Amino acid sequence: MDNLTLLAKADAGLMPLAFVPVRLDQLVRDIFADTEMLAEASGIRVELTACESATVQGDAHRLRQLLLNLADNAVKYSESGGSIALALRCLGGQVEFTISNTGPGISAEALPRVFDRFFRGDPAHSQTVEGSGLGLSIAQWIVSAHKGTIKIESVPSKQTSVTVRLPLVAEVKSA
Repeated sequence: MDNLTLLAKADAGLMPLAFVPVRLDQLVRDIFADTEMLAEASGIRVELTACESATVQGDAHRLRQLLLNLADNAVKYSESGGSIALALRCLGGQVEFTISNTGPGISAEALPRVFDRFFRGDPAHSQTVEGSGLGLSIAQWIVSAHKGTIKIESVPSKQTSVTVRLPLVAEVKSA
């Protein structure tokens, strides 16, 4: 299914999600390995700075898609020889996943529109970076469907960081 079809089905409420306990830390470790492979050709250093054990209630396939999408963007928008950092931390009743990359960044004018469908940001990069402008819209839908939040902060010519927060599954204490 292509990205536009996925969003159309999601809008219509026709995209069922299978909510089960998902070990997010295991997904993050998998995505870290994938990101290292994606980044290797460009000489981009990838680091996993934290990966705390965390279980969320979610659709494992869509959560993997979310993390892959964010990792793919981090690689695409990093400069050759740059760096990417991934981190997963538990904060109270939430888990926070952060991915940061060095590169051209996102202008203050473009930042409010990054989740808009088909928005590609800086026209100079739109010519050299593959994509449809739907990836962050899909990411936002997946996060929202999991009762979480997603935000992007950027310092142009330095670093861009994406932060996703999702509710943790409550620990069940045995008697």
